[in-house]
Amino acid sequence: MTWINLTDPRKVPDGQGFSALVFDWDGTMVDSREVNFHALRQAMADCGVVLDPDFYWVRQGMASPELLVLWESEYVSLPEPIATIIDRCRQYNIEWAGTVEVIKPMAAVAKAAHARGQLLAVASNASAINLRASMHATGLADLFHAVATWSDVPAGRGKPHPDIFLLAASRLDIPPAQCPVYEDAEEGVAGALAAGMTVFNVRTGRLSRP
Repeated sequence: MTWINLTDPRKVPDGQGFSALVFDWDGTMVDSREVNFHALRQAMADCGVVLDPDFYWVRQGMASPELLVLWESEYVSLPEPIATIIDRCRQYNIEWAGTVEVIKPMAAVAKAAHARGQLLAVASNASAINLRASMHATGLADLFHAVATWSDVPAGRGKPHPDIFLLAASRLDIPPAQCPVYEDAEEGVAGALAAGMTVFNVRTGRLSRP
């Protein structure tokens, strides 16, 4: 069962006329929601902690390390260091990377842009190791000329901060204003707008400009 409430694919802007396109990954290019949840839930269960789904789902756009910092501030200290739990979570993500589903309408947008010769980047709140495992498992890795992840920016500067998007544009050597973004989460929309980028929310069909 897919969770993505993708807007009518015919209404997704194709990005023609721009120098480059920037895509979020989880929830935009692939449906990885259940994999990400179960990986973190299992990583926490391994040290005796039950992840409350209600806590998780309303914050799913956050990077997992930052989510666990928030967990400790709202509940109690975890029995293991956050870094240890996250390392274990990443191993589960890598192990299950082959189970994520490509969101075909968005993959079609990326493939068409690639065929036109436009530059493409991924800007993701995931860790670099998780993202690359998923990109290669789906066979989409070769479409993209650059990748920027939570791992590549200072701690605490993931989405909704603009850093990941600005880094993606920099790695493409294209001004941010020439890099429209495709996103599915409000954190990502906020980060893209803060970076001075036009952003299309694939879940709501809303196009926003800075």
